[in-house]
Amino acid sequence: MMKEYKIDLSMLEGEAREDVSTAIQRHAFRLGYKWQYGGKKTQYEYCPVLCFEADGRILKNENIGGFNKWSNTEISITDFLALKPEDVKEKPVPEFKPFDKVLVRDSDDDEWWCDIFCRYDVDDSPCRFQCLVSCWKQCIPYEGNEHLLGTTEEAK
Repeated sequence: MMKEYKIDLSMLEGEAREDVSTAIQRHAFRLGYKWQYGGKKTQYEYCPVLCFEADGRILKNENIGGFNKWSNTEISITDFLALKPEDVKEKPVPEFKPFDKVLVRDSDDDEWWCDIFCRYDVDDSPCRFQCLVSCWKQCIPYEGNEHLLGTTEEAK
């Protein structure tokens, strides 16, 4: 799995947006992201929002309001272009058993919540951790990470 990002290009117009979008997409391909359909050809240059999903897919949307806040971590154009391949790879996921106490959240901007692990999503969707309260994108063991509850700090 890869880290999720959202890049807002709405402040750019015309050729500037096309050029920056193309540069971002080419860099994303080098990092390992891909269009679900269409391979490594840059496309959707006119789009004001690009999202990079955990499964490595690039998504686009002409309507910024169409994305939920929790779906991706917003990143600046400069910071995205500075990413290296090792920066976008998610850390290995610990193995959980049913009824394990866990801390969960959907994005790095969200606070950690307590939940009880049930099972992994069978389709390996981005919200692959099915727990009692909901399905989540991020899940870590509660034990040893108690201090993170209610914070947005990154797990070590």
